[in-house]
Amino acid sequence: MGFGYLKCSQVLACMVKLLVFSGLLLALNSQAEPINSVPHQLVQETTENVLALLKTGIDPSVDKDKFIAELSTILDPVVAFDYISRGVLGRYGEGLSEEEQAQFSYSFKAGLVNTYGKGISGFQDLDIQVKAPAEVLDEAVRRTTVLQEIAVGSGAVKVSYTMAKDRQDQWKMINLVLNGINFGKTFRGQFAAAVEKNSGDVRKTIKEWEKGVL
Repeated sequence: MGFGYLKCSQVLACMVKLLVFSGLLLALNSQAEPINSVPHQLVQETTENVLALLKTGIDPSVDKDKFIAELSTILDPVVAFDYISRGVLGRYGEGLSEEEQAQFSYSFKAGLVNTYGKGISGFQDLDIQVKAPAEVLDEAVRRTTVLQEIAVGSGAVKVSYTMAKDRQDQWKMINLVLNGINFGKTFRGQFAAAVEKNSGDVRKTIKEWEKGVL
């Protein structure tokens, strides 16, 4: 079954698996050579922080709120949740108030972090390599792609993070692609299809998203 036919909750679960394999496990691979690139270093530092959180012994199933809060603290500076959520809304966000857009962004982030938190408790060591930048990342560069290859069985999973500078010149992750599957487009398509199913009722669709029924 293709991603275009998955429920949003299923897409989130797939995203969790991707983040676990391509993000968390990066810190476990000592064979990868360090790369002098801020975006690459950001991915490295973030995964190390997540691993440190796991080592504190916080049980996501027992102390869910605390765990999610700690995880949000780590991911907030790295992932452009607001940017991604606006992309998911697309043209359907034009008729929403700033408060409604902010609420959707909050719910979207909460869903991602919550699902991510559920999925990071079990993972195994894999051979992951971060590819060197294809360009010189000087101060003028505002967008780039961080590439990874993950050895799985007899093949390799290719992952790319789209990283961009925000208005404060801070690098943020704004999208990711797994073996050609663009998750930004997948979420956007899911939301658009749900709006059409609800006869164009954007607010109803947002409420369904918040309840996790899409």
